[in-house]
Amino acid sequence: MIRPAGGDADPNPAPARRSSRVKRFIAAAAGATIAVANLMLTGVVPAHAATAVHTYAPTGVGGGTTTSPDVASTKYQVQVAGTPVQAVQYTENGHNFDIARFASDSRTPTITVTLPSTTIDTVNIYPARYYPSSSVSVSADKHTLTFQMSADAGLNQAIVMVNGDSTNATGQPYLAVVNDPLEDPARRPNTTSAPDGSGVNLQTGVLNFQEFAAKYLAAHPNSAAQKAPAATTSSMAGKTVNGTAIPAGQKTSAGSLVSASSVNVRYPNVRVMAANDVTYALQAAIDTIKANPTALNTLYFPNGTYVSSGLLVNGLDGSKLKGGKLKIYTDEGALLKNRVQGYMEAFEPAVGIINSSNIEFDGRGVFDGNGVANYNARSIGDSHDAYRSQHQGGVMVMHSSDITFNDTYVRDAKQWNYETHTATRVTFNNIKALTPYRQPWIDGTDFASGQDITANGVFTLGNDDAFASGHYNPSDGFTPLAPGVWNNFQLGTSTPDVQGYVNAVGAHDTVADELGFDSYHWDSQDSKNISVSNTLNWSVGAGNSIRIGWNSYGYRLNNYTFDNFNSVSAPAGGIFTQNSPKPYPRISSIVVKNSSFDTSRYTSGPIRLNGGNGSTQTITADEQANYGLAPNPDGSGTAYTYTKTPISTFKLDNVWFSQQKTNSNPLNGATNVTLNNLRVAGQLVRYTSQFPLTTSGIGTLTTTYTDANGRTQNVKPGALTNGDTWVGAWTGDQTKNNSSDLTLITRNTGVGLMGEQYTTGSGDGKLSYIQFPLSGLTKAPSQATLHLTYVGHRYSSVPSTDTDQLLVQPVSDTTCTGGGTSCPINTMTWQNRPSFTATTPSVAKSATFTLGSTLIPEGGGTHQGNAIDGHDITVDITSFVQKAYAANQSTLLLAVCNAGGTNHELRFVSSEGATGSGKLTNGTAEMAPGVTVTP
Repeated sequence: MIRPAGGDADPNPAPARRSSRVKRFIAAAAGATIAVANLMLTGVVPAHAATAVHTYAPTGVGGGTTTSPDVASTKYQVQVAGTPVQAVQYTENGHNFDIARFASDSRTPTITVTLPSTTIDTVNIYPARYYPSSSVSVSADKHTLTFQMSADAGLNQAIVMVNGDSTNATGQPYLAVVNDPLEDPARRPNTTSAPDGSGVNLQTGVLNFQEFAAKYLAAHPNSAAQKAPAATTSSMAGKTVNGTAIPAGQKTSAGSLVSASSVNVRYPNVRVMAANDVTYALQAAIDTIKANPTALNTLYFPNGTYVSSGLLVNGLDGSKLKGGKLKIYTDEGALLKNRVQGYMEAFEPAVGIINSSNIEFDGRGVFDGNGVANYNARSIGDSHDAYRSQHQGGVMVMHSSDITFNDTYVRDAKQWNYETHTATRVTFNNIKALTPYRQPWIDGTDFASGQDITANGVFTLGNDDAFASGHYNPSDGFTPLAPGVWNNFQLGTSTPDVQGYVNAVGAHDTVADELGFDSYHWDSQDSKNISVSNTLNWSVGAGNSIRIGWNSYGYRLNNYTFDNFNSVSAPAGGIFTQNSPKPYPRISSIVVKNSSFDTSRYTSGPIRLNGGNGSTQTITADEQANYGLAPNPDGSGTAYTYTKTPISTFKLDNVWFSQQKTNSNPLNGATNVTLNNLRVAGQLVRYTSQFPLTTSGIGTLTTTYTDANGRTQNVKPGALTNGDTWVGAWTGDQTKNNSSDLTLITRNTGVGLMGEQYTTGSGDGKLSYIQFPLSGLTKAPSQATLHLTYVGHRYSSVPSTDTDQLLVQPVSDTTCTGGGTSCPINTMTWQNRPSFTATTPSVAKSATFTLGSTLIPEGGGTHQGNAIDGHDITVDITSFVQKAYAANQSTLLLAVCNAGGTNHELRFVSSEGATGSGKLTNGTAEMAPGVTVTP
């Protein structure tokens, strides 16, 4: 027979007392969601027949619900390998994204997107590292785009931006494509209904919650079960807070049940539950599974909609159940959606795993936190300021271990999307979290604390940090002694609101009682072994790509690894470690590899590394006893100190940054820093100027790259050109800009030392101009050398034994031959170029070199496949760089020509000739113009 739920299934838990642990399991409302296919761009479109595509059932439909809350996209029509996949709108708070979600047996399906009402002018697909412009095609009528999802990206998702790019903070809307793997049938439970219709099948071990809840609510209607909290003596009674005495015996107010539509409802008042709210039924279902451990092990949600205070599992050890694990399974059409929470300070995340172990989530249903409805002033208007409410997010794993999430999909989180607090051995596989709007504190994944946390396959759309960790005690702003709390109730003034304060303390204590620990002890151990891989993250309004540290309360943060981590549109910065404001976190190791960072909106450097400087940190006895800081290791509770040690290891390997930023990357307080094979703006970092660093307190800094021959080379101190061109005096060349040419050309007309004075006639003079950034210099160098790679010369009539020299002079692009004040590299022509006069004292000369026998014909493009002589021609330009640095110039622009000789027309490799898909066939990145410096 079925044993009924025990006493801890009481739908009206006693008023909060911190000594008791309420074991309630609340199941969540989660929303029908945004879906779409996994994109990958390539030029060739494979046959459709090879790909099996599964389209998902409508979200929330089933069990009496006939209409999905999801609305079909009016902008996008999506096909995956020829199969139509519906894209749906995401319009909770603005309209930044439509979502096309499906499952397939291919990681590289062909995606076709038609926009009937939009003319496609540009297409950007992210992560941009894997989707160059050549990998997407647009139809002749400019209404359909086609691409293939990238095998190199190794992701199940892609973001499509039509007529916009990652610099746009909000969508128009954009399209997110989600290509789940086909579901493993072994994960689906036996869904055979119980013979008695109870929903509890002791033979299969499955509790069908839809059937169970229908019977439970019929027997225990919420209207009869729900009671308001009674008045209780405050935990702060008899104490003095900021100078205000809280009277002995002071009680909270007696609560009332108020209308569900009431705004700014504060504890102990509680909104009336809807008749279909399954909060109590969920708790009863969990308790029924716990009461039958040898027979039951699965909580199953068939297709349909379930509204509750969230799916909360507290105090459950799955190892005691049949099979050693609690399994929670949601059908693909199941929508578990949060109600508007009972009152402002209530703790009602979409999913909460508390004090529990050995639990596995499976299924393709949707969890919807209903965050906008909770906090939107136009509807309910509850506040989620830190001093007036509990922190809560989408999926929260707290004081729990051995938890696995497979394919879990969360949207509209109230705060962080996925988070861990004092969690151990937690695994996230192919998770999604879509909350793409400006609601405060919407981090993607925030593993505040934990040990052995693994996330493999993550797609998040959010507002704040894409990834964060070390942000301990996120709800400490709502503790009884937090200044924001007592300030909010004017304690310490002549008009304190003691009753309001006591009620707020009661709200805090109620949650502490439910969880079994107060807000200062959400996070109470060192963090270590956190691994995040195969992710795509988009941010809209704040935050960093990766943030580690901040309020870590004296705990250590050890061993973070990121592999194939891809961040798009984060506005604050890239990889950021913080050692303030609370005690310094002793960070031991951070490794980022095979990853990409869209830097388009960064306001700071891609890296801000802040390690310890060897000074000491003190944690007082008061901080340990009253504010949750890490206890003295000797257990005494007395004040103790520790050293602010440098970060032991910081390593970037094969990491891509979309754009060069003018600001440098501060590296402070680290023992070993290794930067290998970085790419900026599509170019391998071979010169320090490409990725400027500012260092302090660094033990060993190693910056390397792999050259075209597979050899490891040290990054050269100096600068790679950030712009080059040649201009020609011949009539047909005078109005041409050649900044995209694959070579630089020089030919001295003899009018002026460098031919720079030529104006009219039939001369065929050619000058080259090369610009270099100086932002990477921290002082004037003692030596600076220009390097150009010689390609060859034009005329076969010129003996190979002829010799020549290069002449170089600094010039300005604000004093121009056309009489104007602007002639930059990208528009420069012979008629409008830097105006200068070369003299023997003003120019720098190379050593004499032999022209050789490599011939390059006249004309752009016809020389692409020709041989390259390859000699490195160098010119000492030390004085030019020193003067430019002293003048605080951000760039140095050089004019270059050969000294002369009959028919000496010479070519050198340009930046475009050295790298890129259309480069010189025999060109390599090492051949690009550069300047090396000696400090």
